Amino acid sequence: MLFDTEFLIHLTRKPGSPWHDRATAFLAEHGPVLYTSRVCWMEFATGREHRVEVDRDLGRFAVLEVDESVAWQASRLARMLGPAGLHIGDNDLWIAATALNFGLSVVSNNKKHFGRVPGLDLRSY
Repeated sequence: MLFDTEFLIHLTRKPGSPWHDRATAFLAEHGPVLYTSRVCWMEFATGREHRVEVDRDLGRFAVLEVDESVAWQASRLARMLGPAGLHIGDNDLWIAATALNFGLSVVSNNKKHFGRVPGLDLRSY
């Protein structure tokens, strides 16, 4: 499974907060192979002061890089969704393309965007 930025943020909230508890419970049921995308890594890092915080908080996630095959998948999604008036935002496009390219589900509560992507397995938590 590829974990979206929203999930990563919720996971790192204060223990005992409702979103932290939901994210932690989801991981307990679905671990141990955890992925995120470089785009999610970047979005998450935007909210941190120091790189060491990002490395600490995301250390258990393997980061999938954007390469030519992911870029091709993203171009296909943009070509399909854009003209239909269903654009999901550039970052979510890259995240969805990464998941599709690697055959992974996306873990996110963002049904508005990820629900528009044909063939994408979306898991809410």
